Amino acid sequence: MISKKKTLLAGGLAAAISCTTAIAQEATSPFTWGGDVRLRQIFVDNVGLDADSKTADRTFERLRTRLWGNYAFDQNVSVKARLLWEGRHYQSPNRSDYPPLENWYSGGIFFDLLHVDAKNIAGLPLSVRIGRQEIMLGNGWLVFEGTPIDGSRTFSFDAARATYSAEDIGTTFDLIYIDENPDTGRFPQALNGEVEDQTEQHETGVVLYANNKTLLDGDLDGYFIYKHDDPNNTPGNIRVNNGYPFASPGNAGDIYALGGRADTNLTENWALRAEAVYQWGTRNDRDLSAFGLNSRLNYNFNDALKNQLHASYEYLSGDDPNSDEDEGFDPLWGRWPQWSELMVYQWPLDGRVAGASNLHRLNLGWTAQVHPTTWVLLDYHALWAAEQYPSYPSQVSLISGDDSFRGHLFTGWIRTKLNKNVSGHLVAEYLMPGDYYAENRRNDSFFVRAELIYTW
Repeated sequence: MISKKKTLLAGGLAAAISCTTAIAQEATSPFTWGGDVRLRQIFVDNVGLDADSKTADRTFERLRTRLWGNYAFDQNVSVKARLLWEGRHYQSPNRSDYPPLENWYSGGIFFDLLHVDAKNIAGLPLSVRIGRQEIMLGNGWLVFEGTPIDGSRTFSFDAARATYSAEDIGTTFDLIYIDENPDTGRFPQALNGEVEDQTEQHETGVVLYANNKTLLDGDLDGYFIYKHDDPNNTPGNIRVNNGYPFASPGNAGDIYALGGRADTNLTENWALRAEAVYQWGTRNDRDLSAFGLNSRLNYNFNDALKNQLHASYEYLSGDDPNSDEDEGFDPLWGRWPQWSELMVYQWPLDGRVAGASNLHRLNLGWTAQVHPTTWVLLDYHALWAAEQYPSYPSQVSLISGDDSFRGHLFTGWIRTKLNKNVSGHLVAEYLMPGDYYAENRRNDSFFVRAELIYTW
């Protein structure tokens, strides 16, 4: 009987060891993979702030699916690829009212990530990433979005990035080279042959970025950015499913930017974030001299609901029509909905798609974790133009020219993460336009989006 128990015990122990070994082997497999599916329902009212326009109201669904894989040759060298597809269906506007629009749209099937990583090069704390990759510097104010025309479908850059970590001074140094094609026709092209615009011009640039974590209780950053814009003279294919109300002009020129950023805890409750940048160079055959400031003060209650209040001020210089220089702030690679989804659709009235510029923004907001799975965020923004003049002369008729107030903007989010696989959000925004816009472009506008994501 004892011998039988010993045999069972030995067998169980052997099975457990075998199972543990199998799990360990699986966990250390050089190949990992995953994916996600994102479903969005979107309602936008009065795009272009003109209720009489046939394209003013948008109701549509977006379905995006991605599949990724990563192979590690060893602990220092790996390669990653992610394959993506997004399709859309529009209920409004109807194609009979706006023939260029496609009610059903199937976009390209392509790799939005395809890069090689190398770490500990020559035994140094140096890493390199080469290929199509995502890059976010700081809060993404100036460097985050390489493909603004396709919305949130992709955020990638064709780039090479080297990062050196100087641990003895608590600082990392990044050197980044960017070469962004205006459309998706460059390798790796779409597998189904679709070629779509992703930005208005061919963009190349260099970024030098330093991040220190020891001088402050947080981050202290300094950077230099160079960006060259070369107009896309090839006839464009701006995705008709986006239905932009106005053209998004291309730029030509060379822009230089020098800036700094601090993100620090002042006390147990107070925190401050501030970033400032000066830009110079040339844009569209004019000398450029522009300035931007982005700041935010947070008060954390440190309570059970993680209540937080915040106040923000952002300034982006505008072009003075009485000056020979161009003073209009250039968002560089920061064209994404940093504080408003709705304004992405309204910026083309006096700028470019998602291209915030010529702005004074005052913001008050509150956030709280109302449930272990759920956050609520509420914000109010008061918006002014820094100059009573648009970014491009062709847009003069779209603004009044005799007032600076852009309007009152109210935004609200409910974000939830039910478990490691399922997350989602509901966002609603409402804009009450001011007299900065032309008289026929002052209709109230709203944006509503529901999102559900399944990740594995």
